[in-house]
Amino acid sequence: MKPRTLSPRWLILILCGRNEKGFDEFKNNTHVTLVIGDLTRKETLADIEKQVKEIFGNQIDILINNAGIIYIQPFEKNTSEELDRLLDIDLKAHMLLTQCLYPFMIAQKSGHVIFVNSTSGKESRVNHTMYNAAKFGLTGFTNAFRLEAKQYNIRVTSFHPGGMNTDFYDEMEGVPTASYMDPKEIAKILVYLSEIDPSIAPDEILLNRMTK
Repeated sequence: MKPRTLSPRWLILILCGRNEKGFDEFKNNTHVTLVIGDLTRKETLADIEKQVKEIFGNQIDILINNAGIIYIQPFEKNTSEELDRLLDIDLKAHMLLTQCLYPFMIAQKSGHVIFVNSTSGKESRVNHTMYNAAKFGLTGFTNAFRLEAKQYNIRVTSFHPGGMNTDFYDEMEGVPTASYMDPKEIAKILVYLSEIDPSIAPDEILLNRMTK
């Protein structure tokens, strides 16, 4: 399978989302490929793997895992269906996508995997029982995975931002998102992490707001 002729390689992105919302500016960008699908489904993972093979020729420099949903409510009000959905997206999807693309990095003996977690992966909060469980689980997985990946010269970063002013909380009342951090500023940090010297291993990044 011959990769597309696009250069330089580090300017090419594959973006995945559940729907096309927020992707309008990328639709006509020849350096961006969109994969619309649910990361909990095998078909979506297979599509992403196919795109990596076709576009990058079985190579990948960086993987940023950023899937997530949240339920903020008392523990007793959480349903079994909500628990399954949250764990599938906030924890299992990160594992499955990484497992899908990790072999490319092993083969090339390089790469960088970033897990966008949350401060809730470091600190417990009231009415966040399921979300805390998923995010603490992701922290544990990331720390263990880093030990395995290091032998292949692959860097693994656990990225923990606080609340961000996005539509993440749209279905919830009383969440003061106006005071939350600007996601564009956080994205600049992720770009920086993707560009630093390969000899530097940023194991963990914790970002809090200056004001609550």
